[in-house]
Amino acid sequence: MNTSVFKGSATAIITPMNMDGSISYKKMEELLEYQISHHTNAIVVAGTTGESACLSDEEHLRLIQFTCRIVNGRIPVIAGAGSNNTSHAQLLCKNAQNEELLEIPNVTAVKEASGNFSQLAKITSRYRDRLDIYCGNDDQAVSALALGAKGVISVLSNIEALLESLTSDINPVPVKTAMNMMGLSVGPCRLPLCPMDDFAAQQLKNCLKLYHLLSE
Repeated sequence: MNTSVFKGSATAIITPMNMDGSISYKKMEELLEYQISHHTNAIVVAGTTGESACLSDEEHLRLIQFTCRIVNGRIPVIAGAGSNNTSHAQLLCKNAQNEELLEIPNVTAVKEASGNFSQLAKITSRYRDRLDIYCGNDDQAVSALALGAKGVISVLSNIEALLESLTSDINPVPVKTAMNMMGLSVGPCRLPLCPMDDFAAQQLKNCLKLYHLLSE
């Protein structure tokens, strides 16, 4: 099997926006340096948490290139390559069987975020000698590691707060809201993602205060 891309925790990093909806590359650089200085093992850029579905192809590519330039080989960078184009996804599935994917040199790992432990156990048992398995759900990381996962692709590592509060809305709305509350100024999410409602936002704010991540 090829060498693992990373072991431990990779941060699925958010994409900071200016108030006009454009990407803030200045803030992105700050966030990348913050993650590296706090010893994350890898960065996942332009993934679901990075609002990839709301990025143009040009923005997607530029964001990946920018991240690679700033990180400069200090830790691995994993570039998001997912698509919400159903017909494209169907075509990919039709042309490649799961077993055959393993013969492609670039396919060295799987992010398992289905939440189905039976599926995780089956994949790990069957393929871990040829494929690294990474957990994509923070709340299941410990169990996944016990089943043989190599590490976790984490949303929580963007900030430190309660999992329940950060999963109270569609990802990455809560985590960006929390980061803004903490003064990190990462800007809003793009449409169709909407701001948290007032009640949920207040609950999140209370959580941050409880864990001393927000001043009174």
